[in-house]
Amino acid sequence: MSDVKRPRVLVLRGPGILSENETAQAFATAGFEVHLRNLADLVAEGYREERLSEEYAVLAIPGGASTADELGSGKLLALKIQHLLGWTLTGYAARGGMVIGIGSGFHTLIRLGVFGREISVTSNGGTASPAGAGGRSLQGWVKVAPIGMTCTWLRGLGVVDLPLRHPEARIVIHPNRKTETLVKLQRRGLHCLKYEGNPIGSDENIAGLCDLSGRILGIMPHPESFIRWTAHPEWTTAPQRANAPGQGLAIFENAYQEFMRAIQPPA
Repeated sequence: MSDVKRPRVLVLRGPGILSENETAQAFATAGFEVHLRNLADLVAEGYREERLSEEYAVLAIPGGASTADELGSGKLLALKIQHLLGWTLTGYAARGGMVIGIGSGFHTLIRLGVFGREISVTSNGGTASPAGAGGRSLQGWVKVAPIGMTCTWLRGLGVVDLPLRHPEARIVIHPNRKTETLVKLQRRGLHCLKYEGNPIGSDENIAGLCDLSGRILGIMPHPESFIRWTAHPEWTTAPQRANAPGQGLAIFENAYQEFMRAIQPPA
């Protein structure tokens, strides 16, 4: 198996992106060949979506401020991806690529319209929020659970613990089209991850959304921050598991297995 080519992932870097190294480590642990590239360099090269499809199995948009949060989290990054690079991401997925946007990276996917134009994000307002409401930074852990079978990233997952970090993590649906949008999300399997107990007041407990192909995932909690069991604040209650993987790693392993299955010769 040493001559089997590993799938490659492009992890974006740029002003305001804060968790690119954690994200890169998660993909490397899952088996990927990881490339970290600065967004400005990609723009300077005229790095089009067709080339992205040829060179990378996965695109990762990590969390952080994602440049100029005063314009709205993820907005400037989305504008650069759309207008300076010309990436649609849905086209990339149609060619076989996979995309994950984490935290403010999820915001970027929302602003690109990957999940429809009726979805937005706002400050956390749940009374049971790990760090309270009012837009303060969250450093708490939440339980999330997958819904349905559409999302490739979430196959086989049960309820998992993951950390929340962003003061704008509450997903909201435009009130004038809420019923119609919810029906569409549920019928098409786009609502793929929910909060258990909905600690921050997200509409319909939404913690993650995927596109129609199931290959683009936007996730608000941070799976890259839980690839080792010792990252969990309560790991000392089960010290025998100190060397075990964290629950977030399975998300990255699912992407790796998807591409390894694709390159396996037929039996």
